[in-house]
Amino acid sequence: MLRLIGAMSRLAIQCLPIILFVFGASSATSAATGPGMHRKVYLLCGLTNVLSPGLDQLAEELGKRNIDATIANHAFWESLAADAIQDCKSGRVSSIVLVGHSLGASAAVSMAEQLERAGVRVALIVTLDPVAKTAVPGNVRLLKNFYLSSGVGTTVERGGHFHGMLQNVDMGRHTDLGHVSLTTAPSIQKQIMSDIVTANSGCR
Repeated sequence: MLRLIGAMSRLAIQCLPIILFVFGASSATSAATGPGMHRKVYLLCGLTNVLSPGLDQLAEELGKRNIDATIANHAFWESLAADAIQDCKSGRVSSIVLVGHSLGASAAVSMAEQLERAGVRVALIVTLDPVAKTAVPGNVRLLKNFYLSSGVGTTVERGGHFHGMLQNVDMGRHTDLGHVSLTTAPSIQKQIMSDIVTANSGCR
């Protein structure tokens, strides 16, 4: 019996480093994902989802960085806005980012307007080649618009109560870019990811 107890004690001591390693890895993962769990990114596609391939790329990269992201067609912006309002007011989400392409760009601004009516703020909106004139509402801290003046894209205007930062970036000089390929341009993808990572102003 004493031999058995001694053997079990030695086994426990041998396994201790493994146990500590496993718990340490779990804690490290939680620490890495913790900040991302409070930032929510909504990616709104255009007329058909397959025509906004860059948003799929962003969703994949955000997943690798443990940043919570939802990708959906622009037609669902109202239900997404309701989710965002609930998540912000419940404290599940602390910062909101909206990214939209084509009709999804207009939907992102409409979504921000609905959030404004509910008293919810938006840290960042990125619009990619919006096809309709929109004005950024006052609850948005930064709106960055990448558009092609040589195509169907247009600028975004300041709303009456907007006091944040608005950047209209004309990519029209890049003749190799089109309405769809604009979303996958490496330089734009890199800039959007950088803006998302640093966009952490509160939604309340």
